[in-house]
Amino acid sequence: MFKLGINTWSYPKTIPLEKQVEHAAKTGFEAYEPPLNLEDLEKHGSTEFRAKWEKLRETAETHNIKIPSVATGLYWRYNWAIEPDKALKVLEAEAHAANILGANLILVVPGTGVPELGYEEMIERVAKALTRAAKIAKEYGVKIGLENVWNRFLAGPLEFKMLLDKLDPEVFGAYFDAGNTLPHSLPEHWIRVLGKRILQVHVKGFNMAELRFGIPLYGDINWEQVRKALQDIGYNGYVLAEIPPYRGDSYKAVEDTFTSMKKIFG
Repeated sequence: MFKLGINTWSYPKTIPLEKQVEHAAKTGFEAYEPPLNLEDLEKHGSTEFRAKWEKLRETAETHNIKIPSVATGLYWRYNWAIEPDKALKVLEAEAHAANILGANLILVVPGTGVPELGYEEMIERVAKALTRAAKIAKEYGVKIGLENVWNRFLAGPLEFKMLLDKLDPEVFGAYFDAGNTLPHSLPEHWIRVLGKRILQVHVKGFNMAELRFGIPLYGDINWEQVRKALQDIGYNGYVLAEIPPYRGDSYKAVEDTFTSMKKIFG
């Protein structure tokens, strides 16, 4: 029912993307999610940019693993509410990379709360900026998945849905991260509120006592309820882990994550 995958940040940054893809496929994952970084943004439009993503696509095809989406951490640098033009440049590069890879989804952080803006003004500014992004997404044939993160903004599912309701449902949906809901809310509540607006899912564990992320089954998430809620809304897409790697072994956390995800979703 669920298709299991792994996100690039589950590996140390020192491991080349092609090696990550090879290991993910060997471990048993069906999907892998690569990152768009600052160097990619600076090279957007160049032959180097296209060559990088074409090579990654060929590597994934060789190892028979899908690339359904592209992620990036650059929206922490370029806030939709403050620098929408720069955020749009990130989105265009991300959408272009996804297009080359054959992916149909890009992960977008919908702004970061700042003290100089009121909450309602934040929502309006972000909605206005993201509306401009819809045209770019359509040109590249991708959808935009807004991720719930620890960004001091849209901390609950009703607020998150409020933003989504202001945007084109043909382009925008939720990139739901179960681990990011704690400690302030429950992932099963988010799933039932967002429902069919969920385009893709990230998972990781969260330990409330230690306030630390870890592999699924580490910590306090009720995975039985998460699985049930996803089944109840009819979700049958990719579930990708985004977990911190172990310090002592570059690959073991990914391998342990696959075992945990098979137990939860298999």
